[in-house]
Amino acid sequence: MRSANEISGMVLKAARGAGMPLGCAEDLARVAPALAGLGALGIVPDLLGLECDLPRLEGGVVLGGHPVLAITAWCDLRNAAVEATLEASFSQELLTVMQAEDAAVGPFEVDESLWAQLQNYAERTFVPESEASRLAGAGAGLTDND
Repeated sequence: MRSANEISGMVLKAARGAGMPLGCAEDLARVAPALAGLGALGIVPDLLGLECDLPRLEGGVVLGGHPVLAITAWCDLRNAAVEATLEASFSQELLTVMQAEDAAVGPFEVDESLWAQLQNYAERTFVPESEASRLAGAGAGLTDND
């Protein structure tokens, strides 16, 4: 069982580890508990495995790019009162969840293999352990007097 905050935090770290821009990673992390509540958290590793290509706007249609980036771009355009539609290939379910105002509170059952996939992406943000990193302040340092 995982709390909504735990799921959000892990998805944020995993998205950053996958190279997703910070704002989009935050958007995905914000809706992760709702995805978990719908039993759809398993789509997150699939999304993280995609290249973070930027979408483009042509004739009022947001085309191509990573689904989360495209949905975020579409939301930004809508908030700026610009008429735009999403390319039909994007999941309307994901868009609906990302527009949801209500966050699910949990706790949620999360498959351990799914959690391990997210952890693998999150670990890409870790600094490798070395004597130099400890001297620079990583970890507890060379002496831990707690």
